[in-house]
Amino acid sequence: MSTSSPSDMPGPRRYEATGRAIELMASWLDSPDGQPELLLDSLRRHVEEHPSRDRLFAATELIMGMTHLCGSLLVLREFEIGAPAKQTLGALDLYAQDPPRGPQTSWPGSGT
Repeated sequence: MSTSSPSDMPGPRRYEATGRAIELMASWLDSPDGQPELLLDSLRRHVEEHPSRDRLFAATELIMGMTHLCGSLLVLREFEIGAPAKQTLGALDLYAQDPPRGPQTSWPGSGT
């Protein structure tokens, strides 16, 4: 069992975890509304094949990587369209509470 915690991840490990999160999201993008097998296989592989062999540590580190990835995307969105990160999160929260029933014509909070 590992003795360090993911919150103490130094820079290189943080970016390795973020890289694994990006790979996981790429698996999701291959079939976002379809069969979850690709995503589940990728998730299982990242947890079970983590160098530490500690599944809880691997899962926690992956969550930290996903958090870094999501935060980075929020900042990127803010730079690109000027939408503050909290505004985007608020729009996504509303979307999650009441998702559209048909095809989505605009991104939550985009004003388009």
